[in-house]
Amino acid sequence: MELLVFLTLSLLKMIKLAILDIDGVMTDGTKYYDRDGNVVQKTFCDKDWTAIKRLRAVGVEVLVITGDPYNKKILENRNIPVIVNRENGEHKDKSEYLPQILKDYNCTSKEVLYIGDDLFDIEIMRLVGYPFCPSNSPRLVRQTGMVLQGKGGDNLIVELFDYLELNKLIPIVQYDQVIAKINELDLKEKF
Repeated sequence: MELLVFLTLSLLKMIKLAILDIDGVMTDGTKYYDRDGNVVQKTFCDKDWTAIKRLRAVGVEVLVITGDPYNKKILENRNIPVIVNRENGEHKDKSEYLPQILKDYNCTSKEVLYIGDDLFDIEIMRLVGYPFCPSNSPRLVRQTGMVLQGKGGDNLIVELFDYLELNKLIPIVQYDQVIAKINELDLKEKF
């Protein structure tokens, strides 16, 4: 999606809520399994966790919707609200959660950013004002959102934060004014 079209569609509303996917966005999508088929390891970029704290420190709420229950404990340890849409033999489309999320976070869909990388993300991407995806997403996903230059798991949330700040889609707060809040958020995490 070209920048001009992207900004026109979103009507230049300030972003109030960032909804993130995990696998393929904050990770490169690689999972390591044990012999019983259980996920035992994933790799995350630590600077992306800091970028999430930066978003929260400037007043943008962050929520994660993930299909992998493995991510739930990681996010709880990071003090980040999480919805697992695929567990206990059920798979609920991520877009079905949006009406309740908008109510809970007191915002409109035009004030919401979603970043995802796979076909399971397309429906919710179509409903928010600011859909994003990594450059290594499938073509159908790239056609649905603003394509970032980076790949999943490679500082993608850092790139997203910089993009939002440069395009004045989030509040711009100077380092000296925001670092105390970032440190406060960091102290609430377990890792």
